[in-house]
Amino acid sequence: MNKTIKAGEVFKLGDLVSYAGGKVTKVNVVDDDRVKLILMAFDGGSELPEHTAPGEAIVFALEGEAVISYEGQDHTIKAGENFHFAKADRHSVKATKQFKMALLLTLE
Repeated sequence: MNKTIKAGEVFKLGDLVSYAGGKVTKVNVVDDDRVKLILMAFDGGSELPEHTAPGEAIVFALEGEAVISYEGQDHTIKAGENFHFAKADRHSVKATKQFKMALLLTLE
């Protein structure tokens, strides 16, 4: 567990990751052999290029808006919405404006 998260305290995931000019920033909240929880902040126009996931994944949009390209089809995602990636399927994420997300990744 990320040491910045204190037991017994209320917090917002989006507050744990900050925007950086023109970049994607990441914070690992949980990182072990079976599961990862990664927070990402995309400055407007920044993106993760097309890649595949090493396991099943769910994106939780925390703020802003982005376009997820999944297996060749574009999907707009906004704060409060979620998206599922199957293992090994091709996808990318591009922020249309500033965008924060949490990524839950399960590994075998």
